[in-house]
Amino acid sequence: MNRTWHLLLLAALLLLGCPPEKTETPTKGRLQILVAESIAPPVLRQVVAFDSIYGSHGAQLTARVVPAELAVSRLILDTTRLILTPIPLSADEEAAVRRLAGSLSVIVVAYDAVSVVVHHRNAVDRITTAEVRDIIAGRLRRWEQLGKPNGKRGNIALHLQDSADVSSYLRARLLASSDVITPHRAWPEAIPLLRAVVADENALGIVGQSWIDSARVPAKQLDVAATEQPADTSFALVPESVGKFFAPHPAHVYRNYYPFRRKIFMYTKSLRGDIASGFGTFVANKEGQRIFLDAGLVPGTQPIKLRGGQ
Repeated sequence: MNRTWHLLLLAALLLLGCPPEKTETPTKGRLQILVAESIAPPVLRQVVAFDSIYGSHGAQLTARVVPAELAVSRLILDTTRLILTPIPLSADEEAAVRRLAGSLSVIVVAYDAVSVVVHHRNAVDRITTAEVRDIIAGRLRRWEQLGKPNGKRGNIALHLQDSADVSSYLRARLLASSDVITPHRAWPEAIPLLRAVVADENALGIVGQSWIDSARVPAKQLDVAATEQPADTSFALVPESVGKFFAPHPAHVYRNYYPFRRKIFMYTKSLRGDIASGFGTFVANKEGQRIFLDAGLVPGTQPIKLRGGQ
């Protein structure tokens, strides 16, 4: 009997001396990431790259592509730990998250462009912010009304994503947040929108830059010139860029010359040492930032080198 008690006591001491296995580390654990649809392609590549390195360590990441508004609401309601979105949280929304979760960190991980695209045989190659504003407001309806139509004639067929953050951006940037947008063809996702544009020589669409290569369609991106400095300072441009046309090239986005430029925010309620902090560190560091650059976006946390002439 004494021997049995000794063995039980020894086993108890051994158990007490062994700390419980840590269930989550920066490279181990489960995490669902919510990604705004207009910036999805490079973020999905981030998830694949992280999994290829740390999947063998126990990392189990999934990404769900959703409207930006849904990603923000899920973060506020404390049902997700990490989102990437081009729509910033308001001060009240950030405060609500901190009250529920106890913490919130935000990093601008990249900058992207909102691109104006047309059919590849469309003679128009440039447009102004005022013209884009008048098209979506319904005041400019025909190609020959543009300042430089290059002989292009006919009705402009506008294609937008009604539920996407791109449309929200256009309202804030050009329409003073008015909900009034002229009748247009609405699409739930960027790829069918781009396919519709390349099927109609009178089409004009507006999409997030990162979808252009992913859609693999011959849509033509227009150069854009700001006609004036935006009244809202969150969209402020380098003064010397006003009145000049720029393509949505990363160099022009980086210099703040291209007028339709957005920040991409990563919000996380992670604890130090968990899988969310590990993925956040990966996105913000060199390898993750290179993925953004390769997708035609501008890294937000790492310096970039511009080639001569850009």
